Amino acid sequence: MIRVLVDENLSEFLADGLNAIQKPLNNGIELQSMAKIFGKGAADEVWIPSWGKKDGIVLTQDLNITRTRHQVELFQQNELAGFFLKVPGKSTYWSRVETLIKHWPEISKIIITKTRPYSYLITPRKVEELK
Repeated sequence: MIRVLVDENLSEFLADGLNAIQKPLNNGIELQSMAKIFGKGAADEVWIPSWGKKDGIVLTQDLNITRTRHQVELFQQNELAGFFLKVPGKSTYWSRVETLIKHWPEISKIIITKTRPYSYLITPRKVEELK
């Protein structure tokens, strides 16, 4: 089973919904809510090492993980894989959902075929690897 942690900034309901939509594909991917596993407001310094030990992947809107030196190092040291959703600031909840659903076939293919660590940026138009 490949587990994907959905950050609380994307909602535990989105995690449950994506998991339900994804489940019939029977491809070994399971989405889980960060809030349900680590509790609301869990610090990055807590969940990143723990999730890294579980060979986890994270789906988040927290672009600071890709910008803040300490968090980048923590992410890399724990060999996490990450998908970072970047949408215009005034985007609605539904536009975020729409972006993820639109790109889910590509995202799931990456999850299944690529070896950690890796990072991808998801925008309304594309999914691109972060270097």
